[in-house]
Amino acid sequence: MMRSIQSRLNAAFIGLILVLLSVIWVIQSQTLRDITYEFVGSRMKSDSLTVLKALEKKDEEWVVNQSYISAIFSNPMSGHYYQYLIDDGQWRFSRSLWDEEIPTYDGLAIGESSIELQIKNDQPWLVYDHIFEKSGHKIRIVLAEDVSHIEEELDRLSWWLAGVGAKFIVALLIAQIIIIRIGLKSLTRVRKNIVKLKEGDICSLPVEKTQEVAPLVDEINYLIESMTLRLERSRHAVGNLAHAAKTPLTVIDRHIETLKLTNPECAQALSQQSLVLRELLQRELTRARIAGAALPGQKVIIEDELAKLVKTMNMIHQDKALAFEVSIKSTTFFPGERDDLIELLGNLIDNASKWAASKVRIRGMMDEHCLEMCIEDDGPGIPANKAKEIMSRGVRLDESTTGHGLGLSIVTEIVRQYKGQIELIPSELGGLHVHLLLPRQKDSVLAPVSA
Repeated sequence: MMRSIQSRLNAAFIGLILVLLSVIWVIQSQTLRDITYEFVGSRMKSDSLTVLKALEKKDEEWVVNQSYISAIFSNPMSGHYYQYLIDDGQWRFSRSLWDEEIPTYDGLAIGESSIELQIKNDQPWLVYDHIFEKSGHKIRIVLAEDVSHIEEELDRLSWWLAGVGAKFIVALLIAQIIIIRIGLKSLTRVRKNIVKLKEGDICSLPVEKTQEVAPLVDEINYLIESMTLRLERSRHAVGNLAHAAKTPLTVIDRHIETLKLTNPECAQALSQQSLVLRELLQRELTRARIAGAALPGQKVIIEDELAKLVKTMNMIHQDKALAFEVSIKSTTFFPGERDDLIELLGNLIDNASKWAASKVRIRGMMDEHCLEMCIEDDGPGIPANKAKEIMSRGVRLDESTTGHGLGLSIVTEIVRQYKGQIELIPSELGGLHVHLLLPRQKDSVLAPVSA
């Protein structure tokens, strides 16, 4: 499964931002909680001094002067509590504690204090514990405050910040998508130009001014030029080989003619082998001329070439006075080289003309995926089982085969090179219907175009 550059960048960006914001979220939550509890703790320290000041000894009894104490400590379960212990006596509690007790632990020395978050009745309490010395007595004062409302506010603030962070991520993601699309405009432009190149609208990619993309475009253009030159060299080499072989074959044929006077049987055998060698040479030369779908930037308007081919066929088969019915749009094109198109249609139309009684029908259609060509005649046709046999052989069916076999070896080779499909079926005219499909692009899905 392919993924785009933008989707990869977006996924990496979202992952990075989520990690970053999660760390920030945890840090800010803890920092706010520490600051809040530090503030509350400082106030509790002040309240502990107030309680210490309010402790008075009357008639050998320690009592709390309520005039010094805030009224909130007198309201039952107000959320603000204190308790004190003098020397090793009994704990005494504020009225607000009712029948409860503040959680404590031992081990504090005089002058030391601690602040802890305790859980009491499923509620968070902040507990301040300090040991003082007053009038020669050790006085331990413990204050507690129900901080559940603070925890709720801190949680609400944390989730609010999380919501803001989520909106921030969405905003940044949208901004990144826009920035990436602007940054990738050059690649999008190159992709569109490659599509034009594959469809034959242009022969090479335009020069790209973007520094990062320009080397890619240059390499593609170099590859196209290299492929073109290599194909031309291959064709010239095969042509030169064929031309060089013709002279020895001609000399051999002359010697065969001389040999016929003395040894006709031997001359006949050599003549057949010479003919086979010539046909083989011609066939390989024809195959070498087939460019196939290897080169981009190729586009041949079929209507123009069909007009020339029909005119030629009228001249070749003028004794039959054939009627050619041509139906093709002016925008329909062949996604390859002109020589391949001439070889392909020339053999098929010549084959149809040779076997037609009076009429040849040629149709051409194209959609975004493929080119469809139909060549039909009103000749004798071929049996269905013969058509299957021909297609099962696939590659070679030349002039020696009975029926519609002329040039099919060349046709099937061209179709194979272009990764197309060819089918021989009965025609409505009574003869043979050659149904041809050629993909417009390498990865196009072949599907018949409705006639």
